[in-house]
Amino acid sequence: MRHTAVVTLIGMAALCLGLAGCAATDHSKEQAALDTAAREVPVIPDESQAAKEVAQSETAGEVQERGVSRLLPGTTAGTAVLGTLSTAFTSAYPGEFAFRTQKGYYLTAVNGGGRTGDPTVITGATSAGAWEKFKIGIATPPSPYDKLVQTASGNYLTAVNGGGMTANVLHTDATQPKDWERFRLVYMGGYPPPYYGIGTSKGNFLTAVGAGGRYQDAVHSDARQVQAWEQFRIVKCGDPGSGYEYGIMAADSELLAASTYQGKTWFSLNGHPSEAEMKLKVIRQGDGTFAFQTASGRYVTALGGGGQVEKYDRKYWTPDCGGLFGGPCVGGSSPIFHIDATQVQAWEKFRLIDQGNCTYSIQTTSGFFAGIFKDGSGVTLLTTRRDGAATANEKFQLVVFGLASPPIIQ
Repeated sequence: MRHTAVVTLIGMAALCLGLAGCAATDHSKEQAALDTAAREVPVIPDESQAAKEVAQSETAGEVQERGVSRLLPGTTAGTAVLGTLSTAFTSAYPGEFAFRTQKGYYLTAVNGGGRTGDPTVITGATSAGAWEKFKIGIATPPSPYDKLVQTASGNYLTAVNGGGMTANVLHTDATQPKDWERFRLVYMGGYPPPYYGIGTSKGNFLTAVGAGGRYQDAVHSDARQVQAWEQFRIVKCGDPGSGYEYGIMAADSELLAASTYQGKTWFSLNGHPSEAEMKLKVIRQGDGTFAFQTASGRYVTALGGGGQVEKYDRKYWTPDCGGLFGGPCVGGSSPIFHIDATQVQAWEKFRLIDQGNCTYSIQTTSGFFAGIFKDGSGVTLLTTRRDGAATANEKFQLVVFGLASPPIIQ
């Protein structure tokens, strides 16, 4: 856990040295306002250990042998089970999606689609614009290769020859989905989840070469296993729908999650949550707001309806805090969200405001925005006090669960 791991604290302190505005601050009562002001924490691509292993493998000239092999039954080349394809499809998913590589880069359909000559899809974008947004549809009738990916131009993503390519890999000009336009999303979990592999109709997987950051030779389709470069996070854009499950990721790549410490549970930032801790069902309310339901069936509550600032008692690090701050603290932190509500009332309602770049601001019923900030010791904490225009600190991504295709039955 972030509040109980010394290693994490050291890592955050090291990060702070490289960021503007992270100098130590006097936390006297006269300067308490400094704790409530959201300080810029730039969006940093989350380069996991797997991504670091990727970089080492790339240097060694390895393409397929890298990372940790994650074998899947029935996924070797030529074993796809396509079923009958209808040219029509019914999209089960509202809004759009963006595909993030392990290093935090995005798949981009150059010119928004409609291309057959390289480059067609690149991985150089560090934020999501129109060309990074895709619609995901479901082919009818459903089969293990049931997903259709539509670009901003309305064309479909094509895996040339159904996969197995290292050049002329993807086209974006198809106007009707056929076999080469069918993909399989394989849920890989990951830590923290969720990550997916993108399977082609021949049983191969799409590879973001180098885990992203490339404008040429950016994508291959010859991988037969899902390793680091074949893992993608899928984030929501536009309408989040209702009843879908997401993880809510802050600008520093930590996630809002339930955490338990010495028998007590609270809701805060967590750099390495489990799936159950971070998965939230987003439920639209009759007034257009949303409620966030945890895996336990309880709802997230903004304490006091917002206007709160999370504090971390580093000196008096005990289960009930005491010391400098006093009050009901868990694991050294003073929670500003609760997760014990059994019904949705005012404090359990939030507005999700689309920022247009596959991020959202989260507003409480009192008009405050949730966000992150750094305290004087360099620890990243949560606040629901800011009421001005959203900065990078107040923008969150919805990381998508529940997109897995049906399993292959041999």
